[in-house]
Amino acid sequence: MTAVRTLTRNDVLNSLRRSLEPKRHILAMWEGGAAAFGRVDRWSDIDLMVAATDGTVARAARDIERILRRLSPFSAQLAAKHPNWPDMVHTFYKLRDAGEYLMVDVAVMPQHSPDKLLEPEIHGEPLVHFDKARICRPARLDRAAFRAALRRRRTRMTAMFAIVGNFARKELHRDNPIEAAYNYQMILDLLVEALRMKHGPHHYNFRGRYVHYELPAPVVRRLQPLFFVKDTADLGRKERRVRQWFRALTAS
Repeated sequence: MTAVRTLTRNDVLNSLRRSLEPKRHILAMWEGGAAAFGRVDRWSDIDLMVAATDGTVARAARDIERILRRLSPFSAQLAAKHPNWPDMVHTFYKLRDAGEYLMVDVAVMPQHSPDKLLEPEIHGEPLVHFDKARICRPARLDRAAFRAALRRRRTRMTAMFAIVGNFARKELHRDNPIEAAYNYQMILDLLVEALRMKHGPHHYNFRGRYVHYELPAPVVRRLQPLFFVKDTADLGRKERRVRQWFRALTAS
């Protein structure tokens, strides 16, 4: 029996580009994610963006799916919906013959969508495979609106911490370590968000993505041990550290 060759990142991208570029209703194809930040490695997804003429987004998404199916059967497929982008067709594909980590994350948007995720401060520099209609020009970040959204989120985040900040400690008092661990993770997530607001506000809502690259090294060294809890006594110590650090960040 002949062994199936593992598809590479370039195999997938080249096949998509060759098949999509000649189609009149498909205007541009570019990569975001790790490629837009120059961080592609052997574990990276393909974060693919495609622009189609207005009214042909669903058709373009079907075209892409057919191309991927010709390359390999799917081992998994998941559609996503986004309230802020109701005209986007967004689908995740895992190709059986592409190895464990090479997921293809495809978002198809209409030509005149007002937000194509092209603000360099947030989304990096797109890696353009073709652009027939000058779609991939950098978008201007509305700095006033961004700062207003950041202030609103900071206010809500601080209020959330005031409500839930002692939940982990409460469950430790009850001798409910599983519930304590769940609630500890909640305040740890809020701490990460507060750190991102301070050190890299354009990605304040990226949660754990890119923290090793974007937070200062001393901050990462201080933060990392808080994610690894040995036992309930250690949880109690680290929960106190999280609360103290968060309050120091939000008091300034």
